Order: sequence, then C-alpha cells, then structure tokens
Amino acid sequence: MGVAMAKASKNKGRIQRIIVATDGSDSAGRAVDAAARVAKICGAELIIVTIGGSVTGAELRQLASKSGDLSKSLQAAADNVLRRASRRATRGGAAKIKLQTGWGDPAEAIIDLTRSLKVDLLVVGRRGQSRLSGLLLGSVSQKLANRSPCLVIVVP
Repeated sequence: MGVAMAKASKNKGRIQRIIVATDGSDSAGRAVDAAARVAKICGAELIIVTIGGSVTGAELRQLASKSGDLSKSLQAAADNVLRRASRRATRGGAAKIKLQTGWGDPAEAIIDLTRSLKVDLLVVGRRGQSRLSGLLLGSVSQKLANRSPCLVIVVP
C-alpha cells in the first residue's frame, strides 16, 4: 500500500493512466467496463492489454491447424481480444484508448507493463479463462494484487 500511496501522491492524487488486462473472458469484460468508467470520470488514458503465453497444448494445435504460421495465429487471436475490448471500452465512455499485447507469464508481463508505462491504476477481473490453472498456481489477479507497483482494482 505504501508504494501505491506514494504513486498517487506523485500525481497529486489523480489517475492519469489506467491498464486493464483482458483475456476475453466474461470477468475480464467486466474489468474493461469498470476501467472504462474510471477512465471517463478521470479523463485518463486507458491501456488495454492482453498477454499471450499461457496457451494450452490443445489451443496451440487448433491455432496451428488454422494456418501454417503459429506466431501469426497467436497475434491474430490477441488482436481479436483487444479489438473486442476496445469496442467495449469505447461504449463505456473511454476516450483515450491504446492497445498492447504482451507475451509470457501473465502476472509478470502485466507487472512489467505497469512499471514501464508508469501506470496509476491496474484493473483486472477476478477469474480469467483458466480456472484449473488458477487453482493450481494461484490466480493472476491474486498475484497482481500482491505485487503490483500501483493501485489495483479486482472486479468480481
């Protein structure tokens, strides 16, 4: 909490930059809605991010069978998630929206982005696409709430 309070005081308590993480799940959609409302109220920039890298073997086989180039298939899937989230955020009133794709461990990649982009607020859904991996490894939202360098809102 001390880091978050220091961050907020540095910006005179204003939220200027928000990241919302999405994997296309219903929970992530609710997070996009909440982040868009906060961005609208604060006049903040909204950065919508999706992280690739936690794809199951079955999902990889399915993507590879659709086209010969797996990297293009992964990027196309990420772009699709971001486009849908961007439309949703626009409907929610966010005016300044940027889209970003990251790769690797979702929690680590999101934390790295919050640091590098000097984000004031991180918004995430409580539960993403993979319930089993969340039970086995600890949920991404839990890791983010414990390790993020900025304020975090976890949307149920």
